[in-house]
Amino acid sequence: MAISKNNPAVRDNQRLLVHCPKCNGELTLLKRVPGGMHYVCMKDGTALPVTRGSYKDLPHEWVRK
Repeated sequence: MAISKNNPAVRDNQRLLVHCPKCNGELTLLKRVPGGMHYVCMKDGTALPVTRGSYKDLPHEWVRK
């Protein structure tokens, strides 16, 4: 199913999953003070800073909630 960015009703039922480029594990969002938001892989401890659209550079998928 294609995700429509212009249809909020469809977007509300979706969740973004971002995967680690090294081990393909799921990345979780973590807020660090100071430092801001980071994607963190719990398997190998990889931390990647979150910037606008940074998920597009990583393996990701939209799944139903």
